[in-house]
Amino acid sequence: MTFVTALLMAGFLGAMPLPAAQTGAVWLHDDSYVSAGKANAYIDVQCPKGQQGWTLTVHLTAVKPGQPTATGSLTSKVTCDGETQWHQHPVTVRPDKTPFFASHNEQNAGVAELRDPTGTLVGTNSKRMTFYAWD
Repeated sequence: MTFVTALLMAGFLGAMPLPAAQTGAVWLHDDSYVSAGKANAYIDVQCPKGQQGWTLTVHLTAVKPGQPTATGSLTSKVTCDGETQWHQHPVTVRPDKTPFFASHNEQNAGVAELRDPTGTLVGTNSKRMTFYAWD
């Protein structure tokens, strides 16, 4: 997949309306795009408009038989657009050790956690992930 194609796909995914079944303060998209050993993920969050100090933590795991498992996590600040507005946060997760790779394995996993300014966990979302090559 070319860089331009990947950007178009990301734009398309970001423009898609979110399913009505989404509830809570955080929503992890189940697809990730891997480039140069890093995993690019997309997470939608809801938090009170204008509030500062909210954080998003993302944990990703890619599995492929016959090779070491790739894991990584990232914590970043969140933009709060309002409790009824979803704001998409694209993040790039660097691997802990083994670089991320394309994989459709059933053991692939992702977890997104949203914390308020006091550090209280206000939302979490876990998914079986699919990692696509993005070169």
